[in-house]
Amino acid sequence: MKCMKSLLIVMTGIFVYTQLSAPIIASAYEPLTFTAKAASNVNMTPFYWMVGIVGGSIAITLSYVSWRKYKGEKKKQTEDDTNN
Repeated sequence: MKCMKSLLIVMTGIFVYTQLSAPIIASAYEPLTFTAKAASNVNMTPFYWMVGIVGGSIAITLSYVSWRKYKGEKKKQTEDDTNN
């Protein structure tokens, strides 16, 4: 449970970082505008980190669940064989 809380905090931090990384430009003559960085200056490194963390978490979780299922089925088969 503690691991899930930590993962949630990390994922929230990554989301907030990626959403709020665009600069905010305010002027007394124009209304508040939100602009994204120029296409040539976009740094994709945080995105790749996010994809790696999310994809890695999913892969690790699926591997763990598959392993537990395999061990459970193997144990069940062994118990069925000893009961007969």
